[in-house]
Amino acid sequence: MFKKAKLGIILLLISALLTACAGTADTNVPLTPEETESNETENVSEEPELSEEEKAQLELQKRIAEREELEKQRKERLGEFYVPLVPIGKEEEKKSVEVRALYVTGHTAGNSLNKENIDAYGAYVRAIIENDTEKARELFDKAEQANKFERIIGIALATEINGLVINVKDDNGFITYNSDVEIVQKMNEATPIPIKDIENMVKVLKEYDLYLIGRIVAFKDKNFAVLSPEHSIQLKTGGIWLDPNSGNIPWVNPFDQYVWDYNIAIAKEASLLGFDEMQFDYVRFPDGAKTYNPITEFPGREGRDKDEAIADFLEYAKNELEPYNVNLSADVFGIVTRTWDDYPEDIGQTWILMGKHVDNLAPMVYPSHYSTGWYNLENPNAHPYLVVKGAMEEAIEKNSSMKNPPIIRPWIQDFDWAGITYGPDKVREQILAAKELGIFEYMVWNPSNVYDPRAFVPTEKEVSTVFPLDKGELDYREKSPADAAEKYLTGMAQKRYSYMYLMTPVDDRVDDFDEFVELQEKNNIKLLSSKVHGYEMDGKDRANVSLSYKIEVENGDTTEIIEKDVVWESVREGNIWKIRAEF
Repeated sequence: MFKKAKLGIILLLISALLTACAGTADTNVPLTPEETESNETENVSEEPELSEEEKAQLELQKRIAEREELEKQRKERLGEFYVPLVPIGKEEEKKSVEVRALYVTGHTAGNSLNKENIDAYGAYVRAIIENDTEKARELFDKAEQANKFERIIGIALATEINGLVINVKDDNGFITYNSDVEIVQKMNEATPIPIKDIENMVKVLKEYDLYLIGRIVAFKDKNFAVLSPEHSIQLKTGGIWLDPNSGNIPWVNPFDQYVWDYNIAIAKEASLLGFDEMQFDYVRFPDGAKTYNPITEFPGREGRDKDEAIADFLEYAKNELEPYNVNLSADVFGIVTRTWDDYPEDIGQTWILMGKHVDNLAPMVYPSHYSTGWYNLENPNAHPYLVVKGAMEEAIEKNSSMKNPPIIRPWIQDFDWAGITYGPDKVREQILAAKELGIFEYMVWNPSNVYDPRAFVPTEKEVSTVFPLDKGELDYREKSPADAAEKYLTGMAQKRYSYMYLMTPVDDRVDDFDEFVELQEKNNIKLLSSKVHGYEMDGKDRANVSLSYKIEVENGDTTEIIEKDVVWESVREGNIWKIRAEF
């Protein structure tokens, strides 16, 4: 009995052992993908999926950490010129506005702002414009309480004005607000600050939807030049040069990158404060170059021409300001609309070089600044319409020679000069002259900041007129396709390469003017005579010009005289007729 029981136990143990071995063998059989996935799902606990808000928060934290690291690097690189970037989440797109702006000094902008006074003055101006005498009388006492700055804003409320040009760094080089930039603080420790609360000023102006341009006087900076004479224009005999045309003050050196960084730091900070555009004025060398060139030197010049230095500065400024999403503009002498290659002024201002690096170019076409003979006028100051018309025609022609031209926004005159009073009619004449040519932007210069609002209201005739005016077969310079051919041929005969450059379609020639000149001088064709016979239109913007020419062609040691009657194609480009010359 015991033996049988013992045998049974042994058999049970053997059976259990075999079962265990069979189970072990089963674990070595590969699982199917479905079984694997099922097991993993059963064995691994699920992680909760992040909400879109949580994902955005993580991304923001990542961006903030990256920005902190970037700012550390920038602070180390820029040193005393350091200005932080636009805070994350406060980035804005560049504004695109047809700007009509009034000039405001720092002292005017330093006035307090009361919105009740602004609104009352705006309503008063509107009543005056609408000839509502009773309403104007009711508002008079309240309107009289408005200070100069409040009145300027009120004018914008009631007229076509939609922007202000406010001094950020003035004509003496003084900053107009409390800066947080180390180098700017250092240079303005003793400077009285007229705009005490620039943040509030910008806030109020933005509430009135005004486009804000910060004016920075770049290289005529007496303050900086006196405090840092090593960065000024130097005399070859030692010491710094003083400008006899500006009250014997020193200028900073436009070739000096230290000076560049100073001005650009101010522009960056003003951008952070809310300005929509930074405008460099006096972005040039002093005039009177023939007198000072022989006795001065410019450290950092490195063989560059003056207009190269100004173009290089603007290009550098454009790149540095790019992260701030702010527009960039530059003021130029009025005569730069006509002159070429910085000749004869030699002040560093060449339209096609500067225009490559700015959003807006602002010729200062004040009629009072033109001498006898300009635009065939004995006294240009007495003819504001004709002066602005002539200057804008030239500016349009310059722009037509560029692949990516700047917006033309002229400075116009609103101040009396040499016995001639500039009331609202004369100011409006200048606006109208530009408007007829399709230039709808302008800035008004009145150094006292006292403006007559009637100048900024279109007349009934203007309202009923379509602008720009239709010139028919003529271009905006009132020239025909035949005139374009004549100008090109004149340039060829007289080696006035600027004429040839301007009259050649942009895509038919090299962009660089110096390279264009080299190619022309290597040309083996000499124009002996030519005659333009006429033209026939071939659509709205094309024409065929018939002409004859006589040329001398050099072929090695021999020359050949060729006379031909030909037809050249003319195309209207940038509202200017161009010619496709073929020999």
